[in-house]
Amino acid sequence: MEAFVQRGYDIFLVADSRTWMVPEVNLVPTKKLPLMDRKNFFQRFIPNILKLTKILKEINPDLVHLHAQHHYSPGVFLSGFPFILTSWGKEVLELPGGDPARVFFARFAGNRARMITVDAECLKEIWASMAIPENKLRVIPFGVDTNRFNPNVDGRGIRKKLGFEEEDVVITSTRPFYRESHYNISCLLKAIPRVVEKHENAKFLIKGTGPLEEHLKRLVRRLNVSSKVCFVGVVGQYEIPKYLAAADIYVSTCIVDSTSVSLLEAMACGLAPTVTDVPGNREWIVNNKNGFLFPPRSYAVLAEKLVQLIEDEALRKRFGRKCVQNIKEKATWEDCVLRMESIYRSLL
Repeated sequence: MEAFVQRGYDIFLVADSRTWMVPEVNLVPTKKLPLMDRKNFFQRFIPNILKLTKILKEINPDLVHLHAQHHYSPGVFLSGFPFILTSWGKEVLELPGGDPARVFFARFAGNRARMITVDAECLKEIWASMAIPENKLRVIPFGVDTNRFNPNVDGRGIRKKLGFEEEDVVITSTRPFYRESHYNISCLLKAIPRVVEKHENAKFLIKGTGPLEEHLKRLVRRLNVSSKVCFVGVVGQYEIPKYLAAADIYVSTCIVDSTSVSLLEAMACGLAPTVTDVPGNREWIVNNKNGFLFPPRSYAVLAEKLVQLIEDEALRKRFGRKCVQNIKEKATWEDCVLRMESIYRSLL
């Protein structure tokens, strides 16, 4: 949104009440819908759809950009305005053989959108398998602002603040503490005893929050590694680069993922990634070339990869350099914004 406001577009945001997804800033006018989730779906669906249609008619946009929530597509369609669909992550990855209702809404949205953008090739393949014409599909990652995320960011202040010593090798995770069937943060925590058994100087910087926070903190205590783990909670968006720069290795234990913005940000900062071997990650990380891939849920293999990186500083730096170059070539924020703007202009 910020990029298009800067380019002179009039932007309006309509979102449900999941405010953790909606930055509390006065960047654009915002309209909120009541929260609609699995528990109240049948109660809220028709009222929310009608309210969305009404809001859109009041705004009278030239174009609507629907993000991920396929079940809101009937409201956009009823408004009569042309729309683009941007779809990512589990919402698409779980469509094959998935919940028939979700598949119905996805097909409804996909067939009526003027264009569909996704953040990974693996998602494009899923949409194509659902008979969406390839000329309606574009792969555009969300991109990284390399003015903020880059290898020159100084993380020494954060290391000092958190009590890390100069010789410590810091491993970080920045994914939220939600479903284990998705983010699986406990996989990293279970790897920690195997890592610190061989390297006392390994420290773990865990950024994030969510419903599983207390469960994960109890697990750390049960594993007797509390002195090695630092939970930092929510970090302001402009502080995130410093926290990444305070680390040496980035870990993602996600079981289901498309293109992870968290991974791209870590790559841009020159961290050495160790991430799950899933299609979305394989589009960015080539095993043993610019990072390590490990089987989802396998904390033993994850521990082995972390030990290897801790022991080999030259390998960490080589992975980091290749990741930085990869981001410059494929995923700068400016380039991704221009590609999206090109789609907007083609449809106006």
